[in-house]
Amino acid sequence: MSAPLRRLLRGLTLVALLCLLARGASAAELTAFLSGGRPDAAWSHGWGGTFTITLLNLVHGEIEVAHQSGEAIDTSLLTGSAKAYLGPSLGRLVPYAGLGAGLYHETRPAGGDDGTLGSVFVGAKIKAPLGILLRAEYQWLDMPTTAPLRLEQRFFVGAGISF
Repeated sequence: MSAPLRRLLRGLTLVALLCLLARGASAAELTAFLSGGRPDAAWSHGWGGTFTITLLNLVHGEIEVAHQSGEAIDTSLLTGSAKAYLGPSLGRLVPYAGLGAGLYHETRPAGGDDGTLGSVFVGAKIKAPLGILLRAEYQWLDMPTTAPLRLEQRFFVGAGISF
């Protein structure tokens, strides 16, 4: 057997072994969360969910839907956002930061309001075995100054699955 053919076979064997040892990366996640809002005098508890797509284990795109209850009776805020963030995998830990933009619908006894919002956020995910993940995030929201009751910050903790 010639030397170039032996090198080719060794190279193909090495590539095959590396492919067998590599673990599959999860490309999508579903997360449900419980949230709180600020200012505390205006906002109470909330809930929501996210659907995340990950590219190259670094770039994440996400759709988030959240409902935040107000302290006043019959007051709430429904938001839908598209978010993008960078988050490198450091073993099972994924710290991240990013930007978002979306729509909101505020319900109040005196009438509702619709508009757009922006966000800046930081967070972390811990990827547990069996595709389970735990997540925490803090968001700074930018709503119009004309909104009757502004949600300035939101924080949440959640759990989900990777697939």
